[in-house]
Amino acid sequence: MTTTSSWVGFRTETTITVTAGKVTERKYILFQIDGGTGQQTERETWTETGTTIGSHDSGGAALTLDEVYSMTRSEWLKKRENAEIYFEAKNNGMISLAGYREKTCADDCFNGISIRSIEKL
Repeated sequence: MTTTSSWVGFRTETTITVTAGKVTERKYILFQIDGGTGQQTERETWTETGTTIGSHDSGGAALTLDEVYSMTRSEWLKKRENAEIYFEAKNNGMISLAGYREKTCADDCFNGISIRSIEKL
């Protein structure tokens, strides 16, 4: 499950299911967060399977874990002149955060992936 959050009060969850090395399902939830109470309200949900995987513009990319590690090496952890790089492995030693943020950017600037959980089905 990958997650995103924004300072303007939105949070997303995308759950990717991989079977036999292929993405077989992508589920998405968009939450709006009340700044005063912290209460979260679902604003959008959808599920893609089969040939519909990738048909929505929103949501985390439909990547296998092998593809996530490949993107981490080739794109997200590349040294950049004006960027801070982030990497964490808090999912039982597996990747939980990989990406970069340009130092001159103020809000919602993270480029990469945040993985809340990795589970074997």
